[in-house]
Amino acid sequence: MELNELKEIWKQAAATPEDPLKSDEELMNMLQEPSKGPIAKMRRNLFLELILVVISVTSVSIYYFLAFEGRFREVSWAYMLLSLVFVGYYYRKNKLLRSMQCTACRVKANLELQLKTLEKYVKLYLIIGTALVPIVMYFMYFLVHGYKKVPLANAFGMAGSENKFALLYLLFTIIFTIVLFFLNRWYIDLLYGRHIRKLRQLIREMEES
Repeated sequence: MELNELKEIWKQAAATPEDPLKSDEELMNMLQEPSKGPIAKMRRNLFLELILVVISVTSVSIYYFLAFEGRFREVSWAYMLLSLVFVGYYYRKNKLLRSMQCTACRVKANLELQLKTLEKYVKLYLIIGTALVPIVMYFMYFLVHGYKKVPLANAFGMAGSENKFALLYLLFTIIFTIVLFFLNRWYIDLLYGRHIRKLRQLIREMEES
């Protein structure tokens, strides 16, 4: 998708207000190019994410259903619940991206509004993705140590040092959360952030033309 072409279409729309829909359709057709359009790329990345999550969650769920004589099936249910949340997120985000490719809509106003909504989805994705780390770590600790009464310290060669193990577990959780935050931010920027910036730059440069 060439920026000069987009600018030319935008100029034609300004020069011929009696037929804005036609130029809008041309612009949107360029934005939704299957191989180059940023919106199409984000939809493809989102779909690949969904496939990866489904495969990963299914594998983990089956493992905890079968391993440890079925004593930790609660983990399987927790992961399946998490996958349902992601599917709901996928549906809403994909619906938004699909609406951004609408050729029957007025381009500029709708695209800017939808872009702001998309940015909120991405920020929410980062926040939830980071918050899940301490939540999952606490859930595992509570399930194994608190609910099932399995002495975790013994499993790590720290028999009789439950308090020390709990402190180390907390420290590991904090460090892991911080590291994953930066990895998650890089990952989200790779899949969505750079495409969002490209769309915003296109809108800004066309307005300045």
